[in-house]
Amino acid sequence: MGKKLGCSKSIFYFDACGEVNTEKALELAIQRALELGIKKLLVASETGLSALKAVEMLQETGIDLIVVTSAAGTRIEETVIGNLRIGIPNKEIWHKLEKTGVKIIRATDPFYNIGAALEHNGYPTLATFIRTCLKMISSGTAVCVGVTLMATDNGVLKEGEEVVVAAGSWVGIDTAIVVNASNSVNFFKRGAMQIKEIICKPRNPVYSWPINQKDWVGDLKPYKKFAE
Repeated sequence: MGKKLGCSKSIFYFDACGEVNTEKALELAIQRALELGIKKLLVASETGLSALKAVEMLQETGIDLIVVTSAAGTRIEETVIGNLRIGIPNKEIWHKLEKTGVKIIRATDPFYNIGAALEHNGYPTLATFIRTCLKMISSGTAVCVGVTLMATDNGVLKEGEEVVVAAGSWVGIDTAIVVNASNSVNFFKRGAMQIKEIICKPRNPVYSWPINQKDWVGDLKPYKKFAE
């Protein structure tokens, strides 16, 4: 009998991007973390709603939740529900997460930092190309990589540590991957940042903006309280 070459694992492909996939994506992420013996789940959450869902689903699993969100005062302008305040702006949600023992990191995405204004004015930056390439897999993949860098830079992950990461396309969760943690300064260092496994993703990673509820599907009503 020949040498074992590897193992077979399934990938779950969602029919569309969006918030509708949140519970299933978290379920798959938690399941894979348990299979691999990984004790940390990293979740990108801009309003805190996906983070609260993760808290609920992680009970009695022994997995620690790390939530990564945008810098204070950040907004996504001119969405279908108005200018959306992100960075978990609601103090009640923030404190509720902290009371459950969740580690929250509020920081600037290294792929969307001091050069952001240049991008908005039509000047591509290195970060533009990195993000565009990762979005070929899914928007959530680009976010997963970014929040992993942010968490490692903040010291809650160690470089080289395997972690399960979940993120989405705008709001909600639709992508989960297994990665090796890396500091942002070592992003291009050979072997530092590695996407080890894709757990789930939208089969078609492209969605319309503004949201059209066809290629991005989800309930936006709970998010209106964060809009201006």
